[in-house]
Amino acid sequence: MKLYECEGKLLFEKYNIPVATGSLATRNYMHLNYPLIAKAQVLTGGRGKSGGIIEVSTQQELKSITEKLYEMKIKEETVDHIYLEEKISYREEFYLSIIIDRNSKCPILLVSKQGGVDIEEVPDEEILTIKINSLIGLQPYMIQKASLFININYDMLASLLTKLWDLYKKEQAELVEINPLFLDDNNQLIAGDAKVILESTHNELPLKLLRNNNTFEAKCEELGASGVELNGDVAVITSGAGLGMATFDLVSSKKGTIRAVIDLGGHVIHDVQKAENLIKEIRNLNPKKFLFNFYFQLASCRVLSTAIAKELGNISIPVIVRLKGQDEESSKEILSQFNNISVADDLESACDLIQKPLLREGM
Repeated sequence: MKLYECEGKLLFEKYNIPVATGSLATRNYMHLNYPLIAKAQVLTGGRGKSGGIIEVSTQQELKSITEKLYEMKIKEETVDHIYLEEKISYREEFYLSIIIDRNSKCPILLVSKQGGVDIEEVPDEEILTIKINSLIGLQPYMIQKASLFININYDMLASLLTKLWDLYKKEQAELVEINPLFLDDNNQLIAGDAKVILESTHNELPLKLLRNNNTFEAKCEELGASGVELNGDVAVITSGAGLGMATFDLVSSKKGTIRAVIDLGGHVIHDVQKAENLIKEIRNLNPKKFLFNFYFQLASCRVLSTAIAKELGNISIPVIVRLKGQDEESSKEILSQFNNISVADDLESACDLIQKPLLREGM
């Protein structure tokens, strides 16, 4: 479950992680001091680059700016909530996160002096990565290493990281990210943003906003699948979360970037129409390539193969399919008649095919 920034910041406050004073635009915000930062609350990334964060200098500007934000769509997600926050005067900004690493199967701490930008854009040598043993937890030497790397006082960083780790464990998070993390003019660390992903739906949040049913994630859920929209090129569709994570990791290790990860679930694999509708939703994300990786012991591979053939056959986008299970050979025959669809025998080969150049338009 992805949290809106305002939800994440209230969760931060629960763990005494410093945040700027703020409030939803629909609530009592008259106590806030100008200038303010008006932030569109969406569950997708890139809102800053899309104009979803605007400074408000006076009360007179507030109405026109909030109206502008409410009219926006950020990566096809409508803006239903706006968070108003007092502007922080800061000296430096950093990046800080704790995230589960699927390769090492443990949490990792990521730290960088380059805050305020997408972490994918930061050179590897500018990012400190520290593996955390889940049983032992965050250790003083890890905090010391992070403190030296970004040149922040140890005690100050230790206080923040200890609270962040506490939140990560107790709330069963997959990701807790602060970007930017401000060092303000009073030499205090303040979370400028809050990106939190929890392992499951959380009913005890300090604030829980209604979700936009027009998001990609919501549309996948309606079809009985699970989907996560990202910012890369390859749409990864698999039969199972474990297979999805393995495919994600292997594509990433080969320098591929992920546009979306979709777990087919138990309904789509038995219903051609639902499978077709799911593929249509994925196409709306405009991925540059598709990678299907599925293994069906009970369901027939023909269901999904038929949907792939109908919705993706002979389009200008490469489609790579690795399939195993019931009706495997006849399913491969269905797919082999299309020039843009490649059938791979194993996942390694499928991911290698992803690296091939894009097809020419009009194929």
